Amino acid sequence: MTTVLSDFLIRQLASSQPVYKRGLEYYRAGLVEYVSYNELYNSYQAKVSGSYMYEVEIDIEDDGSLDFACDCEASFTYPGACKHVVATLLELQERGTVFERNRQILSKKSSLLTEFKSVQKWKQPALKKKQKLLVEFELKVMAAGGYFKHMVNYIQLGMKVGENRVYVVKDLYAFLKAVNQKRPYAFTNKFSYEPDEYVFEEEDEAVFDLLFRLLAVEEHHTKNTYGHKSTKRHLLMPAVYMHSFLDLLAARNTILHVDSTKEYKESLQVKTLEKGDDFFKFFLEEDDDMVELQAKLLPDVLFVDQPYQSVLKKDTFYKLTEEQAKSLEILANEYEEDEPIDVIPNDQLESFCSEVLPVISQYGMVEMEETLKGKIDQKPLQASIKVDYEEEELVLDVSFRYGQEVRNPFAKKDAAHSDTIMVRDVEKEQTILQVLELHPFEVEGEKLVLHRIQTIIEFLFEHLPSLKSYADIYLTSDAKKLLFQPGSTPSVSVDVEGESNWLDVSFSIDGISDEEIVDVLRALYNKKKYHRLSNGSFIHLEEEQYGSLQKAVDSLGASAKELNKNMNVPLHKAFSLDESQAGLKLSKKLHRLIQDVQSPEFSEWSTPERLDADLRSYQETGFRWIRTLAKSGLGGILADDMGLGKTLQTITHLQADKEAASEAKSLIIAPASVIYNWEKEIKRFAPELHVVVIAGAKGDRDHARTIKEADIWITSYPLIQRDYEKYEGITFDTLVLDEAQAIKNEQAKTTKAVRAIKASSRFALSGTPIENRIDELYTLMQTILPGLLGTKKQFRDRSHDEIAKRIRPFILRRLKREVLKELPEKMESVQYTDLLPEQKKYYLAQVKQLRSDVDDAISNDQFQKKRIEILAGLTKLRQICCHPRLVSEEDGVESGKLLRLMEYVEEGMEAGQRMVIFSQFTSMLAIIRAEFEERGWEFFYLDGQTPAAERLRLADHFNQGEKSLFLVSLKAGGTGLNLTGGDTVILYDTWWNPAIEEQAADRVYRFGQTKNVQVIKLIANGTIEEKILALHEKKKALVDAVIQPGEAQMSSLSAEEIKELLTF
Repeated sequence: MTTVLSDFLIRQLASSQPVYKRGLEYYRAGLVEYVSYNELYNSYQAKVSGSYMYEVEIDIEDDGSLDFACDCEASFTYPGACKHVVATLLELQERGTVFERNRQILSKKSSLLTEFKSVQKWKQPALKKKQKLLVEFELKVMAAGGYFKHMVNYIQLGMKVGENRVYVVKDLYAFLKAVNQKRPYAFTNKFSYEPDEYVFEEEDEAVFDLLFRLLAVEEHHTKNTYGHKSTKRHLLMPAVYMHSFLDLLAARNTILHVDSTKEYKESLQVKTLEKGDDFFKFFLEEDDDMVELQAKLLPDVLFVDQPYQSVLKKDTFYKLTEEQAKSLEILANEYEEDEPIDVIPNDQLESFCSEVLPVISQYGMVEMEETLKGKIDQKPLQASIKVDYEEEELVLDVSFRYGQEVRNPFAKKDAAHSDTIMVRDVEKEQTILQVLELHPFEVEGEKLVLHRIQTIIEFLFEHLPSLKSYADIYLTSDAKKLLFQPGSTPSVSVDVEGESNWLDVSFSIDGISDEEIVDVLRALYNKKKYHRLSNGSFIHLEEEQYGSLQKAVDSLGASAKELNKNMNVPLHKAFSLDESQAGLKLSKKLHRLIQDVQSPEFSEWSTPERLDADLRSYQETGFRWIRTLAKSGLGGILADDMGLGKTLQTITHLQADKEAASEAKSLIIAPASVIYNWEKEIKRFAPELHVVVIAGAKGDRDHARTIKEADIWITSYPLIQRDYEKYEGITFDTLVLDEAQAIKNEQAKTTKAVRAIKASSRFALSGTPIENRIDELYTLMQTILPGLLGTKKQFRDRSHDEIAKRIRPFILRRLKREVLKELPEKMESVQYTDLLPEQKKYYLAQVKQLRSDVDDAISNDQFQKKRIEILAGLTKLRQICCHPRLVSEEDGVESGKLLRLMEYVEEGMEAGQRMVIFSQFTSMLAIIRAEFEERGWEFFYLDGQTPAAERLRLADHFNQGEKSLFLVSLKAGGTGLNLTGGDTVILYDTWWNPAIEEQAADRVYRFGQTKNVQVIKLIANGTIEEKILALHEKKKALVDAVIQPGEAQMSSLSAEEIKELLTF
């Protein structure tokens, strides 16, 4: 198809009749220049002169229609062709240009397809390979013209985008916003940017990102931020982003247009200024009593305003430093063709050659007349400073030598004329003088004098050494006497004192007596900068060679009075020392101890032979850490995540004590709710240990303490508060504080009572050593290792980093995610809780009634007939274990298991766990729900009344990370539910059939789960729940479920099995 340009067609394309007339005027005035044709893209380009030089592009589409673009404002404001496009079309008409369709239409997009795609719910597959689009950036540099033709007026940036050919981006902001929001953007009726089909190179997107941020700011403000020359098609380059854009564009396809006359299509060149990158050619020539500096600007050099810190030479941008940009701005402003830049009188010629000539030579070659060149003498500077000390004054003699000529900067200037022009190293001279000016020197004659000994010492130690890089320094013997220099590096020797938990520390400084070393140590303690010895010389205590002494004094924490050449300090201070510090000497024994504590996995402690448990690798590491500290008379905090086996690691250490020394005695203090859990766990894993629980009435507790053969005593925090005086005559080998956050209050009676217990080593077990305030950690550490953190004031003055460094060896904390590679896919544990006193009354009354009913049924041969009632009675027992309110409406009765659950949930939430809690009884879930609401905890809830669709919605929200708690009833959620967003399952009550428990755990531990799962069973100690747990070991499928009265019948339990359930 052929399109012939006619006046009628051009008039139709024009946006209005006046526009057509203005275009005709432009055409007749000959303002259309540089017309070119691109055969590949079947398009014409032209430049049209106006207020500025405008670029026009006219494309011939496949159907023969015309598409056109211009970078003037009118082109973006009004529909149709602007005057510049009209002028270009008229120019092409005069040349007899025929527009032909030279490419086949390969495809035609359906407008209906585009419309329907926008409303359809399905999308193209995400894995569909996208076509990379071509991007061509355009950098336009316009010179100012006239007198300032060597200066840049403005710099603009535009771009073109396309698939097989590139199209002008007519509205940068709209296009980049579409890309940013992944929306389509139309270029022509034949090409649109479609985010589902196209993608850009990452390097192009980096330019987009910077452009979009700048344009978004410009779009936000009604006033154009960067001046009136910014258009929709071009961004006027802001100075602050000049270097950023240059770095990005240098690696991309960028066309450089310079002053509308030159075009560089190769990659944009960007570099920093180096020697040989000249912009001028300078010439010095004598003229009577003065010298003229002439300059010639090299071709194709354009200077940009100083804030842009850039110069353009041909196709290369030079990035300048701020100092270079200021210097070039001075030269550019002074430059005038065929006129000298400067005229230098002869009496200023030396200063000019020393101060100006080195600067301008960075920007161009400097030539000069031979006669002038012969007068210039350029030799290297040799500076020297002689330092003397006389009559309590420091005297400096400064000289600058250039060949045979020596100059004193403080001597009077010699007015005598010389034909030689000395080129001085002004920069080096000024550097030396600036250092000297930092001190209150007085000029006396041709020398500098400094008074006051403090100022003198500060200069000698702190500033004179820095001058060695610029000058030769000579000290007289009197000056040298002021400076003490040890013959070797001062040292600190540290060893363990015998088998005790004390350190031997010894300080040594070569050339200083033992008596004076103490004074030096106290000066270091008081953070003094200098110390004067008895012979009058000074020590600079902040020099690196005294660093080991300073750090040792700080780390050991001794008072000024306690400091001595040889001293003893607690063993735990060794871990505050920096082994890499020069001058610090640790004995082999101490070094090995530190290594074993810091890397316990490599220590040589062996797992006890008679421990009835297989430890995981991280648990063996924990045992070795406890063992190393305990055998050195130290202690620590085992702060492992909940469920990682803090109890087992501790029991392993206690069993090791038993096997190593049969008379070892330890005390465990724990919350009252878990003391029997400790007893059971010890009997399970270390059956040969004799355990005595000290609980109950006063007489029972006193009797328990009389059992001589006990290896381990277990008591509670409330009871230790009452009984601590009973332990006064005993020193335990190990004191274990379980759930040690119970002693976080320093003023509490319980804390004071625990501290009164004597023990060789103390260990705290706590997943949350800090709950609210960091002072809680201080209280806990002061109980475990008194003195480790200093006084309360010292502790509060220390940064968190300093505190962390001090306690790091004595806290071992592993999170589940850190040891996942060692954990099983599903880790199950049993946690025992005690019935509260009132709860126990309900339970025992129900047991008594149920025993009577069973006995009567058996004796009267009515067991089968009364099975439902009996099983309902068993269910009632289980309900009491959960909470008495399930069987009684009496207010004020609490549940030990519920209290324990609240502790677990709080601890788990602090550790970032996501928990699913199951109970068979919806009435129990209602109680838990009320407790959660009272605490302000957000949770999901699901029971049999939850509609199917709602079940899925709740599960989806939970799996996507919303809320950390999910309450589920067994009947509603035991099957058909995916809760892989959780990582912890808590089985609040025990079911007869362990398969039901497995099904509940499998709601979380199932296909799609990416985290290991912990399953916790809560068991009421000494109740039917313990019996059911024992039956699980004998018989894995006793019945389908224990149900609430009135529901489906239970599978058969024999009379003997039911009687066993009621035996305690």
